[in-house]
Amino acid sequence: MFLLTFFLSLVLGLRTVHAGTDLAWKDDTDLTSFITRPEIKSPLYDVKIHNPNGIEEGYWFVAPYVKIHQEKFPERYYQTCQTGPHIYDAQGELVWSGACMVNNRDTNDFRVVKYNDTTYLSAILHPLGSDFKGHGIIMNTSFSTVKSIYNPVTITNFNMHELNIVDQGTKALHIVAKPDLADVSALGTGLQAGWVANNGFREVDIGTGETTFEWWALDHVPLTESSVNITNLEGPHPSAWNFFHSNSVDKNADGDYLVSSRYTDCIYKISGKDGHVIWRLGGKDSSFILEGFNFSKQHDARFLHENSTHTVLSFLDNAADPFSETSDYSSALIVSLDTSATPMTARVTQRWERPDRQLSRLRGNFQLLPSGNAFICWSGNSYISEHSPDGEVLFEAKFTSHRSVSYRAYKFNFTSTPLEPPTLKAFGYGESPATSTTVLYVSWNGATEVKSWNFYRAEDSTLIGSKSKTGFETTYHSQGYQKEVYAEALAADGRVIGTSSIESTVLPAHWTSEGTKASEDQRTHHEWYKQEL
Repeated sequence: MFLLTFFLSLVLGLRTVHAGTDLAWKDDTDLTSFITRPEIKSPLYDVKIHNPNGIEEGYWFVAPYVKIHQEKFPERYYQTCQTGPHIYDAQGELVWSGACMVNNRDTNDFRVVKYNDTTYLSAILHPLGSDFKGHGIIMNTSFSTVKSIYNPVTITNFNMHELNIVDQGTKALHIVAKPDLADVSALGTGLQAGWVANNGFREVDIGTGETTFEWWALDHVPLTESSVNITNLEGPHPSAWNFFHSNSVDKNADGDYLVSSRYTDCIYKISGKDGHVIWRLGGKDSSFILEGFNFSKQHDARFLHENSTHTVLSFLDNAADPFSETSDYSSALIVSLDTSATPMTARVTQRWERPDRQLSRLRGNFQLLPSGNAFICWSGNSYISEHSPDGEVLFEAKFTSHRSVSYRAYKFNFTSTPLEPPTLKAFGYGESPATSTTVLYVSWNGATEVKSWNFYRAEDSTLIGSKSKTGFETTYHSQGYQKEVYAEALAADGRVIGTSSIESTVLPAHWTSEGTKASEDQRTHHEWYKQEL
């Protein structure tokens, strides 16, 4: 009993002393540290800007996580608000952390979408707690969830790879998976039947939740197209052989679909009428001759343009997995398919190479921006880069440590006004109130329109100063002791768009307030507050 009590005390003590810091790391200097929001511990970015004039305006949308299979009782201790959807600006400064909002839950495919002709955000939440399958969410620009998308009861976990809003915001595409007992005699293992992880996709009406289209690989793709080693055909069911592994699905104006399969090294065009495979790009049975290029283990295949003779696609050529590679480094491709030629041909029209000449063996995506720039997530450390149409690297950025990764990253223009008010903290410094300085810290998690702050003495609403917004948290020094204060957030045109609550200034330890000795909390100074809360 003594040992058990000692162990529990040690664990609880570590969690208190380190404020939830992941104990695999010596400290948390790779994470944000704010006076106003000490619970937010988001990964810091290391940014290298090569050509600021060529960079397209917009925010980065990422979703840091440590392990893709989130543990119910993690072996490492996580910061309170570290994992989940995040927005950063073009300098890598945090704009919004949604980690607390999602209870520090693994999140994927966080991006801006159009729903009912209005701007929203969408994301996939991994299974956690009572939500044992996970689900998709759509949030408004105040970060409130307005729609949730769930799998049917017959399908397992909500797949992490894709939540694609299509058909003018009325439908959602997401990947589905289930174990199926299949005819495996063609694989040459001696088995006639075996368990296979069947992959496909589902199209759902966002308004009603009704499934409007469903497609399964086993119905249309032979098992022999797979390029991965055959494993575990005899079960158990949850770990059946994953022969296909979908990682993206898109839809064109004609109602047909584009599916990327990592484990067949192939991109499939699927009929929206009956689900048959219209053509295959790559893999063992390609419908096209690939002119001067190859690809493998690709991600994020998208329709860009189609006419009666040509189809233009974009995708990330990972060119590798943990066990093999087909190129020296990964790249993002735009490929033109000539569907009128005999035989049909495919050629690369644009290529953007990974700047550090490394391989993205897992994850990643490629987004073609309105300007023609390429915004690419190479995944590890949330390594991202932006390139001009002619291939120039405009900037590159990655998390400052290897603590976290992000499955995808996007760039969008975005405007948000959170429902929660700005947060203000104030501290007094000096020998006495007559010779003191009051230091104010203010932030507003997720607000994109704040250009400056006004600071007021609460007792008579006297303006004590103003300052332009600087990063996530702005600091202002006011001469004299301000007993109670509040702050207003101002837009570029001078409008007040948010107001903090009234906050009492924390006093130095040796002060007394109205004849009363300063409380324990008042004996706090801001460095202790910053490091320990």
